[in-house]
Amino acid sequence: MPRTTKQVPSEIAKTTRAPVSSAAFPASAPIVMTVAQVAAYLQIPVSSIYEKTRYRGRNRCPLPCRRVGKYLRFIFSEVQEYVLSLPLEVRHGKRAYRKRNAK
Repeated sequence: MPRTTKQVPSEIAKTTRAPVSSAAFPASAPIVMTVAQVAAYLQIPVSSIYEKTRYRGRNRCPLPCRRVGKYLRFIFSEVQEYVLSLPLEVRHGKRAYRKRNAK
């Protein structure tokens, strides 16, 4: 039976130190990403990735991750699902200005 492979996203291939080929990833294996790779993929700072993995409050679900020792690892498909599940916030107009009491 021929072995099928997944296509490696270019953002992941650019941020890895070792050369990555698509033959290294069989179709059944998930693509594992580091914090730097997720930050590059989402185009946000690394500190924001760490902040989004913390659990705060009931209504906010954190960015799904796994701990491997002291390091965080992410599954590419879970990161995509997380981004697609975020609500679209469209703000029209300016924020209401509140005058502060002068002391």
